[in-house]
Amino acid sequence: NDAFNSLPWHDALLLELKVDRSSAGHRDEVRLRVVWPEGDEATLVFRDCYAMTADMNFGVVCEESIAGASLIDNDPRLASIRDGWKQIGVSLDKLRCYRLDTASTASVILIYALEFEVRRSDD
Repeated sequence: NDAFNSLPWHDALLLELKVDRSSAGHRDEVRLRVVWPEGDEATLVFRDCYAMTADMNFGVVCEESIAGASLIDNDPRLASIRDGWKQIGVSLDKLRCYRLDTASTASVILIYALEFEVRRSDD
């Protein structure tokens, strides 16, 4: 998905990470609030999530800047999730692995979702 990869990730700031399971199985979302390097704020919404890992480091007194982000096609957990659901008749061919790496704390966030959307603060 070029829309994800082409966003101005380098030096964007991660302000907030939210997991919404208020209607589990019907609304499994991850939202990231970011400020792009040019100063615009946006919320990234990942819908129909099947998994997420956040290996995050804390204690560093600085803003959480993003080093980069990309779609990962050959992630082993992505294949495992697809295989697990396939066994019960659910096709997840469109499931994607979205990876974010932070510069400030060397954290890694992996989100496994079917849909991705950017909501600009002025939308």
